[in-house]
Amino acid sequence: MDRKDDMDLESLKNMLSDVPDTDEFDLDSIIAEVSGQAPAKAAEPMPKASAEPEKPVEPQPAPAAETKAEEPKTAPRNKKDKTAKKAAETAAAAEHESVEEAREARIAAREQKMAERERRTAQKIAERQARREAKLAEKEAAEKAAEQQEIVEEAAAEEASRKASISRKQARAARIAADQAEEEEDIKLVDPEVAMHAARRRSGILSFRSLLVLILAAAAAYLSFAPSFEALPLPVVLDILQNPTIGIGALAALQILALLIGIDVFGNGFSSLLHGRPARGTLVSFAELASLLHCASLLVFPDQGGVAVPYTAVSILLLYAEMREARGRSLAQARSYRAVCEAEQPLAVYSHYDSEIDACNAVKCPLYDASSFLTEIERPDTVDRFSLIYTPIALALAIILSLVASFNCGEPVRFFWAFSAILSVSAPVGLLCAFGASYKNTASRLLRSGAAIAGARQANLLRGTEKVMLLENDLFPTGSIELEAIDNLGRITDEQILGCAAALTESAGLELGRVLTDTTKERFGITFTARDVRLVEGGVTGAVGTSRIVLGTAALMVKMGIPIESGHKGQINMYLVVDNALAGVLTMRYQTTKNTYKAMRLMRRMHMNAVLAVRDFNISPAMVEEEFDLRRGFADQPDPAGVDRLLNPNYAKGDAPAAILTREGAGPFMQVLRGADKLAGAVRSALTLGTFAGLLGMLIVFYLLYQNAADALPVMNILLYQLIWYIPVFIITQQTR
Repeated sequence: MDRKDDMDLESLKNMLSDVPDTDEFDLDSIIAEVSGQAPAKAAEPMPKASAEPEKPVEPQPAPAAETKAEEPKTAPRNKKDKTAKKAAETAAAAEHESVEEAREARIAAREQKMAERERRTAQKIAERQARREAKLAEKEAAEKAAEQQEIVEEAAAEEASRKASISRKQARAARIAADQAEEEEDIKLVDPEVAMHAARRRSGILSFRSLLVLILAAAAAYLSFAPSFEALPLPVVLDILQNPTIGIGALAALQILALLIGIDVFGNGFSSLLHGRPARGTLVSFAELASLLHCASLLVFPDQGGVAVPYTAVSILLLYAEMREARGRSLAQARSYRAVCEAEQPLAVYSHYDSEIDACNAVKCPLYDASSFLTEIERPDTVDRFSLIYTPIALALAIILSLVASFNCGEPVRFFWAFSAILSVSAPVGLLCAFGASYKNTASRLLRSGAAIAGARQANLLRGTEKVMLLENDLFPTGSIELEAIDNLGRITDEQILGCAAALTESAGLELGRVLTDTTKERFGITFTARDVRLVEGGVTGAVGTSRIVLGTAALMVKMGIPIESGHKGQINMYLVVDNALAGVLTMRYQTTKNTYKAMRLMRRMHMNAVLAVRDFNISPAMVEEEFDLRRGFADQPDPAGVDRLLNPNYAKGDAPAAILTREGAGPFMQVLRGADKLAGAVRSALTLGTFAGLLGMLIVFYLLYQNAADALPVMNILLYQLIWYIPVFIITQQTR
């Protein structure tokens, strides 16, 4: 082999030096075999120590192989030697090729291992990256889920709070409906005209009889006061202090006569108690009975101590107050029945809870059932429901306190004195007259306005309304809308402009259509028929003949992209568009009437807002607030779908009517709401003052009885206590006139 081959073997050795030294092959043996030398003996593997790690065995370098065999210079070159040389070269070349092939195979295997290692590394990196991304995605998903859960919880909390508020209102409505269903079982209806005459006759009889009872109360008061005042003349025979038997007998006779005059009122007190519905008259009846028992005890036990004059004057005065209360209630019912009889097609006023807006609205709707309002008139009122609670408490407290006061003094016979004294203040005159006079005044005022209210209970429902639903006729009654001018732009005639506008508005069912139609007939104009009429926000569209007509406000023209001249901008201008071209402008005049203006100002003073259930596109909250000088935000108007829902005849069906209207317009409507507000407020204030006066008086009288202070409990002091607490109730009642 030449020098070049020697270099190749050396490079081959260097390239193969990184091959691991194993028992399978020896690098030096391979090199010696390639160079033509005898293969060296394979090195035996060293025994591996058990305690030390295995170390790679470094290959021992073999002696340098001669790359070129020495040829004898003197040897003859014959043909046989050449053949051997060629065979040796061929064998060396074959061996060299086998070595190259083995080298290429090892290189390929190593490259394959490297590629496999790189693939595995890339796969591990990809898996690690995928796990990292999965963790990040899971974390982000968890955060988003937590945020979404928090949002859902907040929304659920808001919905729960909203439903809780709604459920309270609905529970109240359900409770009222349940009470009404239970009460209707005991209500017997009669013809309204018959009921009107019966109530009027009863009120007249009660008025006359109560006057007689008042005279008896004055006579009893005179007999009670005269012995203590020398200036008051009194026969000696009737002087209680000098002749107690005849004097007390005279007082008892006056009381018995008063009971006979008001026997129905006296009997109703015990009858209502026996039927499980104690009323304020029950306390009056027990006070009358206690006064008679006190008179009897004074006659039987004259030296029992305490006061010498029974509380006959006070008990008769309480009977008079109860009779006046019944008289006022009967007269008010007679006036309400009269309103029902005079109305041909009355409208009913309802307090309707609207779940869409979560508010109570005062609405006018047709009277679905004529007997429903009559039922509301005969239904137990607010004072009746109040009496179911106050009367048993006052009666039980009077009995207990009387027993304690009498047995504390060691004289049980004093129980009649204590019982009569405590009952004389348990039912103050202001409490007994808390409803009848106010209801009578309110019914009289509403009858003059063309309305009637069922009672204080229904008045309280109307007082709790938040918004008032107003219609077109409430704001602008018939005759308050007029056509002021027509501005023709030259495309069609004035008669055609007016006829097209009248056809669209009348087909849409607007009050404006009636006005325009009447104006067209007055001018002998042409009447058209519109089809495919549809109300849109700010106007109305339809087809007249072969033309497409649009009638609307300036806002609608802006949406349609139709230019408007500066001189035509205004809230009461209507723009007529024929086939997408402005044809004319109709200027309307909306006049506010005196009654409507007063009604709207009254609504403002009552701090109530208006809901405009109108289809007239010219009427807007801004226009109403400007025309009636109202504050901003006073009126609200729903979308066309909401207006249709409010104008649905069955909107308030199922609610009990609180009042009826016999006249159209906002004036009677607001008078009903004002009367309901005053009536409910007066009854509530009177009941509050009466309850406080009754409970406070019972405690004061019990304390004086417990201290045996008879000088502090004469008839005059009890009467003054009753009259003093009646003064504020009287003033409150006069506010309902």
